[in-house]
Amino acid sequence: VTFSRRNVFKRDRYVCQYCGGQSGTDELTIDHVVPRSQGGVSSWTNCVLACIDCNKRKADRTPREASLTLRHQPVRPTWKPVYADHHVRLESWSKFVSDVYWNAELQK
Repeated sequence: VTFSRRNVFKRDRYVCQYCGGQSGTDELTIDHVVPRSQGGVSSWTNCVLACIDCNKRKADRTPREASLTLRHQPVRPTWKPVYADHHVRLESWSKFVSDVYWNAELQK
């Protein structure tokens, strides 16, 4: 499975991995569990969805340092047909970004 924004959103089921909130896609961000400033990398096992409030609270710290708990440990998903659907668009973003934004492999 390609490590892309779309697939991280699908893996985490559009849910903040810290508070469990189901904000809209425009209220969710991709968070590095171990911040890049502390040696964390962009990968399936270090990136999760976080709502804007939790991401601000966590800031440039680990979840432990910020007194946050991950609901699920991030893992690389196994291939499933749902990940292959490249024609589903997130309507709230579709007028602002292209499919390239959602489907491009993220830098590691």
